[in-house]
Amino acid sequence: MRGKEARACAALLAAGLLLAGCSVGRINSRDFAQPGTVLPAGSTVAVLPFENLTNHPNAGQIAADIVSTELYGVGGIRTVEAGRVRSRLSAGKPAADAAGADAPPDAAPLDAQAAGRTLGVDAVLAGSVSEYGYQHGLREEPVVGLNARLVRTSDGAVLWTSSQSEAGRGYFSRDSVNNVAQRVVTRMIDSLRPVVAGTP
Repeated sequence: MRGKEARACAALLAAGLLLAGCSVGRINSRDFAQPGTVLPAGSTVAVLPFENLTNHPNAGQIAADIVSTELYGVGGIRTVEAGRVRSRLSAGKPAADAAGADAPPDAAPLDAQAAGRTLGVDAVLAGSVSEYGYQHGLREEPVVGLNARLVRTSDGAVLWTSSQSEAGRGYFSRDSVNNVAQRVVTRMIDSLRPVVAGTP
């Protein structure tokens, strides 16, 4: 009898370890930086509204706000407040664009360099949201995918790019889309740090 109980316990333990192994989400991460190029210490950076390529109505704005918050923790740069970025970009639109007021609030400007000049900053962080929501399969799991690039305003050079995605994790605990987005953005901004002078 004890042998059967021991085997049952071993089987449960093995199943638990297997499920625990499955609790780590799937992560894809690609980062590139211009060799030998850094943003000088004290530079001003603005996060532009992210282009929303998903069905979630506010994914671009949510992503840009999370990126802005995380960027405040990067030493060596000064970040422009997100509300100020949006209002200055709206005020700087040509009259012809005013007719396009029906455009979604998180549609990204087409020209990052021009947006940087409008904002009067040294560089802009522009990007897009390729996934934001729940993926359906054996179980519903949150999925977030972001792409970003740091563009120098003076010459339009792309100093850094990153593409990050993650699917939620855990059979025992449920991830939220926002938790996954936060982890994706944290990895993204960590990869940006070496591009900023004076960042440890």
